[in-house]
Amino acid sequence: MTRPAPSRIAAFAVLAMLASLAQAAAQAPQPPSPGPAPFMIAPPAAVPAPPAAEKAPVVPPPVQASPATAAFKLLLPAARVSLEGEGDARSWAVYLTQDEAAADLNLDIAYQNALVVMPEASRLTARVNGERVAELPIASSDRLKRVSIPIRKGLARAGRNTIGFEAVQRHRTDCTVASTYELWTRIDGAGTRLSFRNAEIRPARLRGLDDLPAIGADEAGLTTIVIAAPGASRAVAAGSILAAAQALALRGRFGQVSVEVTDRLPDRVRPGTLVVGLGTTDEMRGLLGALPAEATGRGFLGFVESPGRGTELLLVTGDNWPDIEALIGKQLTAPVSRATNINRTTMDTASWHVPDAPYIAGRQALRFSDLGIATQESSGRRMRVRAVVAMPGDFYANAYGEATLYLDGAYSAEVLPGDSHIEIFINGNVAATVPLNATSGGLFRQFPIAIPLRHFRPGVNEIWFEVVTLAKSDLSCAPGATLPGKSRFALFDTSVLAIPEFAKIGVSPNLAAIAGTGFPYSVAPHVALVMGRQDSANLSAAATLLARIAQSASRPLGIDVVAGFAAVGDRPALIVGAAGQLPAGLLPRVGIAENVRSAWPQRADAVVVTPDADGAAVFDAVIDRLQGRQATPEASGGDAPTTEAIRDRWRGSLGGPLARYFIAFDQWLQRNFDLSFAQLRSPARTPALYEPAEGTELIAAQAADPETRQVWTAFVARRDETLRSAVGRVVAPGNWAGMAGKITAFRGAQDAHVISADSTSFVMTRPFSLANMRLIAANWMSSNIGIYALALLLACIGLGVGTFLMLRRLGRRS
Repeated sequence: MTRPAPSRIAAFAVLAMLASLAQAAAQAPQPPSPGPAPFMIAPPAAVPAPPAAEKAPVVPPPVQASPATAAFKLLLPAARVSLEGEGDARSWAVYLTQDEAAADLNLDIAYQNALVVMPEASRLTARVNGERVAELPIASSDRLKRVSIPIRKGLARAGRNTIGFEAVQRHRTDCTVASTYELWTRIDGAGTRLSFRNAEIRPARLRGLDDLPAIGADEAGLTTIVIAAPGASRAVAAGSILAAAQALALRGRFGQVSVEVTDRLPDRVRPGTLVVGLGTTDEMRGLLGALPAEATGRGFLGFVESPGRGTELLLVTGDNWPDIEALIGKQLTAPVSRATNINRTTMDTASWHVPDAPYIAGRQALRFSDLGIATQESSGRRMRVRAVVAMPGDFYANAYGEATLYLDGAYSAEVLPGDSHIEIFINGNVAATVPLNATSGGLFRQFPIAIPLRHFRPGVNEIWFEVVTLAKSDLSCAPGATLPGKSRFALFDTSVLAIPEFAKIGVSPNLAAIAGTGFPYSVAPHVALVMGRQDSANLSAAATLLARIAQSASRPLGIDVVAGFAAVGDRPALIVGAAGQLPAGLLPRVGIAENVRSAWPQRADAVVVTPDADGAAVFDAVIDRLQGRQATPEASGGDAPTTEAIRDRWRGSLGGPLARYFIAFDQWLQRNFDLSFAQLRSPARTPALYEPAEGTELIAAQAADPETRQVWTAFVARRDETLRSAVGRVVAPGNWAGMAGKITAFRGAQDAHVISADSTSFVMTRPFSLANMRLIAANWMSSNIGIYALALLLACIGLGVGTFLMLRRLGRRS
């Protein structure tokens, strides 16, 4: 056998030794640095610089967080915030007290990125109140990277502050558009926070009710309101507890709220928790041991020291429950109340998106600058910007009308025609597509793009403006082709989104309306509440649900707690409880089978329902679930056929040549005119009552009461012990925004099944006007194409008969 020469053995040994030394050096801990990576495959000038108009501040170097720093304030509105694609940005509001704003602060950031992100050309930027405080290379694919940045004195202020993160990301090797969906950076909710360099500061000190937003949230973006009410089981206490929960959720401007009603103080107060002591002076004296001097002999509402815990407690007390109810109404509810006939101008989204969504009550034109979209340029393959707008609860344009986007923009001559295009997404649905066909670039000046109104819904709507710009360099994909280069597309903030006048009338049943704006409860002076029992679990579930509806409605609801559904009267009703707790005969009124009361709780568990491990992030849950993430070819399984494609193939293979021609004509109508022969079918008049499938944990159902025609909405849990947790999962952003139709059944953390209404009824919300009635008729006719075609046929026949009779009487025979 031939042996290698000794010189080659020595050379291999030297190489092995050098490789081991290099690996050890690579694994050695390195101090974090905001500058370029040590090894650059492109010159530093390739990294995008800040705009010329913005003077780049001196970014202080990261420092290691001190182990003694125990005081901190969590910042994220969710368990994680994802920045995706080649360029993405998120911003939201965070509230600070005077003491917090005056303290010496560090911004702690914890993040992790995809393996395919090129660290040499990718940057993560953090901003506080618009000022850049950190710019970091995105280079942590194997673990969470933690850095701490000192914030200059005076930058944070008492009250509202804006926190923003921006990411510029480039792929290591791939130049395709599909590869841009592989780029992500996730900011961790538990590790991203404001830390106080002075460990002895009391950051949570609350001076008054105006400091309620400074309570903040926990690492999952959840704010918990613990109402310690020893007299909660008394019937007279329910109204005050529910009113306090709604008012606190509104005044605190919390993003996600969970309410826990208990008869004692919690043993441990976690971040993002507000503790409320609610009861008569005798009950509070027994709970706290002693009352402050100002709380004796009169009603009191304010923050006091929690005994033995070193934290503040919101004390609400009076001599009796009527006094407490009046105190809550005057000091908590009145400042956030709004008359039902007064439209709001914005819808509060500050906890997860800045600026707030403009509330569109009719014809309105919105500049991109008003929506928070600034003039910007893109050198990548895919550019996406987002905005939010809000529609009223009686928005009725699901089949008629078009908005118009007047686009101001430009694209370079390097952009290849054909494969490059502009797409507009509304709530995850493709609403418009515009190809970029010019071979030498193009300039858009108020270029109109029609957007059908059917993609909008009541409440908050997310709009994505996305541009795909392919160049010749992407086809060859030479080394360094993914690096930032010349700008391919420019978007100007003078672009305008014009919303036309639309029909306004309420529709029932429609769970999307209650999720979006709290309708119809948002316009009702009083709402009847039916609970399975008046205990802590039912009160907690009802308070959590009402707090969420009040946030959607931007006003607290007037709640009348009734003993049974027979006492509801001529009011809209909310029903909350476990299936076995609700009285007989109630469930069929909302479309649920009566045997569900006894059979559903006894079923064996088909699945183990646990909350989302990642906390159901606001951005990921709302956008991914309901507002729909655009699927990549990899995510959708490549060229896997859809259900509709398989169904059409089977339909086309049966019935002979005539049937195939008929199906082809039907598909042509759908593609070109959004019409189908299926629209000619008449809905069933006697729909079957709903029975939940295996694994269903909660049912949301809505129907009109057959006697009063008022809207009843029921939230029915499977079992008593899971009532509060099930309602808590329903009001999470992803699940809450996904409610629609007449029934939504929830299974698991974020799995919902929607059943559309077989027939709907109208709820008048505006004074009669011919203009509104014309729009209502146009939308209704577009939704009921069969009746429209029949009416048109009858009109033509009537016109022909009338013309014949008129000519027969007045004309001359030839």
